[in-house]
Amino acid sequence: STTARAISSVLSQAESAPGAPLALVGKTPLTAAPGANPAQVAQKLRDAVGSSGLFYESHVAEWAEGKRPLASLLLEPQMQKAQPGETARTGTDLASAQLINLQLHTHEQARVQWQGEAWPGQKMQWDISKDAPEGQQPDGRDGDEEATAWRSNVRFQFPLLGDLAAHVVLQGGRVHIQLQAGSEGSADTLRQHAPRLEASLDAAGWPLSSLSIAGKPDAEESPAAAPGADGDA
Repeated sequence: STTARAISSVLSQAESAPGAPLALVGKTPLTAAPGANPAQVAQKLRDAVGSSGLFYESHVAEWAEGKRPLASLLLEPQMQKAQPGETARTGTDLASAQLINLQLHTHEQARVQWQGEAWPGQKMQWDISKDAPEGQQPDGRDGDEEATAWRSNVRFQFPLLGDLAAHVVLQGGRVHIQLQAGSEGSADTLRQHAPRLEASLDAAGWPLSSLSIAGKPDAEESPAAAPGADGDA
């Protein structure tokens, strides 16, 4: 159909454009400095994803039902005017085409990806995904919410701790966390602070079901692994 061909043409332009994004990119740091309140960081991430345009159509439906204010809807990219020069040059708004492509990619992968800065100079990568239930009980007692697992992954590179990746799974009111540090020394530091993490989750109403902390072996611990270490150069 004409509509299908038009959509295909727009998406082809979006995919072929240099640097076509497959993740949301934060334009400003989430916080002004390290040490911000976790609730503030969570709200900033929620706002970054919520106003990104990925869920614009569902937000329009919520607005039509009186569940979302117009002011919130106006913050989304689809409500912004296209750049006249871009539209005249390509025949379409490239930014909008790339956003549509990102929406389709997000829907296909069932995953939202975001990258930016937690605070100035501190890069951060974050993604969240939803696993479909593997199966239902014959009597249907376990609903989708109980069977569905939400997965969240975040990656940092800290000056002192080095690389750090956290994998969090929420399922049926249970929280499972895996931390991967860049070294055994950093992993030991994280283990020392594990009780504080558990206490914070308990206070938030999300008791910790499991926590594993691992670190990559420090390079200096295995000098024998280097070939020719004891021989002549």
